[in-house]
Amino acid sequence: MSSGNATGRILVVGASGIVGRAAFENFAMAGGWDAIGISRRAPDLEVGMHLPLDLLDREACTRALGDLDPVTHVVYAALTEKPGLVEGWFDNELMETNRRMLLNLLDGVASGGALEHVSLLQGTKAYGAHVGRMRVPGREREERHPHDNFYWLQEDLLRERATRDGFHTTVWRPPVIYGHALGAPMNPIAPLVTFAAIAKHEGRPLCWPGGRTGPVDGMDARLLARALEWGARADSARDEVFNITNGDVFVWESVWQTIAKALGMEVGEPEPLRLAEAMPGKAGIWAAIVEKHGLRAPGLMEFVGDSFIYLDMHFGFGRDVPSPPSLLSTIKLRQAGFEGCVDSEDMLVEWIEWMQQERLIPPR
Repeated sequence: MSSGNATGRILVVGASGIVGRAAFENFAMAGGWDAIGISRRAPDLEVGMHLPLDLLDREACTRALGDLDPVTHVVYAALTEKPGLVEGWFDNELMETNRRMLLNLLDGVASGGALEHVSLLQGTKAYGAHVGRMRVPGREREERHPHDNFYWLQEDLLRERATRDGFHTTVWRPPVIYGHALGAPMNPIAPLVTFAAIAKHEGRPLCWPGGRTGPVDGMDARLLARALEWGARADSARDEVFNITNGDVFVWESVWQTIAKALGMEVGEPEPLRLAEAMPGKAGIWAAIVEKHGLRAPGLMEFVGDSFIYLDMHFGFGRDVPSPPSLLSTIKLRQAGFEGCVDSEDMLVEWIEWMQQERLIPPR
């Protein structure tokens, strides 16, 4: 399994998700790492080694992880959500399920005795963005927001184990993440491009389906993957919590023309549409698009998952005024030494073009 010149053996947990897929690809292609991706289903990648594993199966975790050569680093990007998405954010049973997944992983990895560093993913829910108006910008030095959240359960468990077993941690808090993963519940790109492809197939322009939105920050999964690699190596990242964003802000309505151009479409008049209600009924049209263009994309809902719900939220469907802002400060991360940044409007175009090249969506 070893590459011979590796400086670390890293497990990327949740390798079929948006963050995990990007991180797994990054570590597998970077020098100095033996990368192993863990998830129930394999990501659509041909790099590294994939280990199929259900983190809720404690015995399977003990057996599979115990058979590996000692692991030095972990990126923990696994997550389970409830169907319908939002309701699960307030479900204490689901919070405990996510804690138990991390527990089973740590127990399995710790038996090797070589663990040096674990990265854990959180997000803006750490600042209460999903329960009310958060302080802007969100800063890592704030006291914990007083609401139940699996973030706190996982973080407390991780710090307890780090103290006991002598490894270091880095906790990451990105905003909305943009990238690729099949069936992910929180992926703005997949519902956006399938909505557009169906409209184009039906001979319609790209009409804004949402309500009023305000400035948002975003996170390119590729940039986050590079930060995770930096954090696994940098002394200044040890036992720290970092916000991370692309480094700019954008407004959806303001980039709509750019998105339409990348898709080879004209912009039409706004037509409010709750995507989560309207789009599942378009599965047959999507199947016709896949056949017509010889795409390698799966069925509509297998492609998008619950992300139509997620995109309705970010498009502000039904809102006459923007939702409260949830912007993050990234000063602490920059001062620690990671200065990577991405233009968010360019990012949207790049992901659209990548999906066209990969034959996941129709050509321009």
